[in-house]
Amino acid sequence: MREVVSETKVSFDFADAPILCGGSSSLNERAVHSFFDTTTADEMRMAHDWLAKKLTAHGPYDGVIGFCQGATVASSYLQFYQWQNYQDEIPFRFAIFISGSLSLAVLQTLGAPIPDAAKRVVEETDLRRQADLGSAATHVSLARQAMFNSDDCFGLNLNRIPRELKIRIPTVHIWGMGDPGFPTSIHLASICDPYLRKTYTHSGGHEVPQGTENTRRMGDLILWCMERATWPGDRREPMKPKKEIMNR
Repeated sequence: MREVVSETKVSFDFADAPILCGGSSSLNERAVHSFFDTTTADEMRMAHDWLAKKLTAHGPYDGVIGFCQGATVASSYLQFYQWQNYQDEIPFRFAIFISGSLSLAVLQTLGAPIPDAAKRVVEETDLRRQADLGSAATHVSLARQAMFNSDDCFGLNLNRIPRELKIRIPTVHIWGMGDPGFPTSIHLASICDPYLRKTYTHSGGHEVPQGTENTRRMGDLILWCMERATWPGDRREPMKPKKEIMNR
């Protein structure tokens, strides 16, 4: 008896960031782009303006997949949008964040208290990344506790962050335990709805994980996120056809 395998058709729009950082002499390599130089609120808002124009010109999109800066831009854009347009429909139904980070500057601009302890964690991860070091042993030892401690998630007190600043769509969070910035990925996961959130930790560093098992796990998580975004209580039309924007 032949096994029937269902298919889910998805179209992707791979979007390059607007700032050209440099290129390669090789014709086989792409130029390097970025969304921002620093995570100040002003630079983040400029990145949000770019994303808003992208959505107007080429959207709507059902979901967003962001790696590194792309995840930071997409998540902070959602926070600004929910805060300023709380009666409007959220621009994405689901989000996949790979090696993403939470913008503390955006949170602070929107009125959330940011303890010095959280800022120190971010500063330490930045320094380790610049020095090409792996994750700090102290951060690794605190990782599981941080995921379940709303009073102290790597310095953040999640109980003091307004509900309007917590992302309320289905999300998937993927990071490497060898990435020095993984605590900031946990920051981001922790401000997303825990009932609409899944996480996956791989053994690599700051990268999109490779290999058969990692690819299978990521595929399953993405499908879960897409399906969870169309639960029966969702009043919007079904996602058909599915289209995601890829931010890098």
